[in-house]
Amino acid sequence: MGIQNYGLAISKVLRHDIHSQFVTLSAGIAKYSNKGLNIMIENGWLEEPPTCADREKLSKDTKGTK
Repeated sequence: MGIQNYGLAISKVLRHDIHSQFVTLSAGIAKYSNKGLNIMIENGWLEEPPTCADREKLSKDTKGTK
């Protein structure tokens, strides 16, 4: 959300000197969120994101039941 707000602010602010400050702040937010992500991975708190079904495996499983 923070990066999104800075992106919107960059599009609205006409002063170019402030754009560089927003970019620096966005980089800081990205580093902070990456550290949090690594902590979640290390502790096993992050679940695997949803993936597509394995169509080949499903078709092999159904061939044996017919």
